[in-house]
Amino acid sequence: MKEKVKENFSKAVKEYNKYALIQQQAGKRLLKKLNLFEKNLLILDLGAGTGSLLKEFKNVVALDISFSMCKSCKEKGLLPIVGDGDFLPFKEKVFDVVFSNFALQWMNLEKVTHEIKQVLKNNGFAFISIPVEGSLSQLFSAWNRAHLEVFGKKDFLFRFPTEREVIEAFCKAGFKILEFERRSFSVWFNSPQEALRCVNKIGAKNPFRTSKVSKKLVRRFYKFYEIEGKFLLNYNVFFSIFKI
Repeated sequence: MKEKVKENFSKAVKEYNKYALIQQQAGKRLLKKLNLFEKNLLILDLGAGTGSLLKEFKNVVALDISFSMCKSCKEKGLLPIVGDGDFLPFKEKVFDVVFSNFALQWMNLEKVTHEIKQVLKNNGFAFISIPVEGSLSQLFSAWNRAHLEVFGKKDFLFRFPTEREVIEAFCKAGFKILEFERRSFSVWFNSPQEALRCVNKIGAKNPFRTSKVSKKLVRRFYKFYEIEGKFLLNYNVFFSIFKI
């Protein structure tokens, strides 16, 4: 899966900021929490994407699985590292803060929380926003209804973690939860094509897809996806601050 994810996000770098509407809303909300802390802390931006969120901070290491995304981070003055969050390439107790917006869902929660603990200094903080169960519910439901009609079975879709799974992974790694918040973000579109662009153009394509996409499947999907002439993208986002 990781190679497919890397490929998808590498292709999306040029148009990511244009289409990542909800991702940027969530990131700015998480950033408000980080702005209450000192600006000179050493921060690891885990799954940094284009690097737009933390470009105003002085000491940021931007890690992303995509070389193209890291190149974008470098252009914004960040120190880019191409790497996998499940295997962080840093010494122990290096960072004051780990910041991660809309990235941990692509990683193994048990592995990445252990890695975050290893690289944080004593009394370090993890600022997290992650889409959880229920995200893209209308889109997923419509696609599976169409897939069931055309192929006689549901598709193998991406699975968002539950809020409980996120908390348990961090607590198991030795973190204490200081603050958490649940928020729902929704954007309505006038056409299914517009909605899908805000998924596909940011690299968030289903990495598990095996069946072919036919015109019949797409027509059925558009029919089931529509709600009174509109098309919904929704994310349930879990915000949290953890301390080690």
